[in-house]
Amino acid sequence: MRKAAALPANALSWTLYLLAQHPDVEQRLHTELDEVLGGHQPTVDDLPNLPYTRMVLEEAMRLYPPAWSFGRKAIASDKIGGYAVPANTWVWLSPFVTHRHPAFWENPKVFDPERFTPEKVAVRPRYAYFPFGGGPRMCIGSHFAMMEAQLILATVAQSYRLRLVPGHPVEPEAQR
Repeated sequence: MRKAAALPANALSWTLYLLAQHPDVEQRLHTELDEVLGGHQPTVDDLPNLPYTRMVLEEAMRLYPPAWSFGRKAIASDKIGGYAVPANTWVWLSPFVTHRHPAFWENPKVFDPERFTPEKVAVRPRYAYFPFGGGPRMCIGSHFAMMEAQLILATVAQSYRLRLVPGHPVEPEAQR
């Protein structure tokens, strides 16, 4: 349970880190928040009117997914990409790797929330983006986590503009 609760905090930490490095994206986020919220605290009812806020979070989770890898056990023999997978074999998936794969993403290392416009999402392969897993084992709390993260980001971003401390590199560290 502790790990699941840490996922939104992890996603928000990386989102704020990326916003601190991309003032153009941060400014567009602030513009949306000012226009939609006008200084009031966001509510669930505001979320449909904050599409860029959601796009910023989704792009941050593309680059730094809350769960960098996870495994699934094959319940029957199968083939994946032409490779035989015997029953009871563990298959590891990595959103971190897939979300940066150039076959799915143009300029995959660049932070670009525009990747998550409805038009671009509609033409992207289904499992090119899966920060919460997918299929029948998708995280049951994914919708709540996104709602929570959007509300927190909108609240924090209205009051603060965070900056990185010079000379202190930030590196992702995989955790179990």
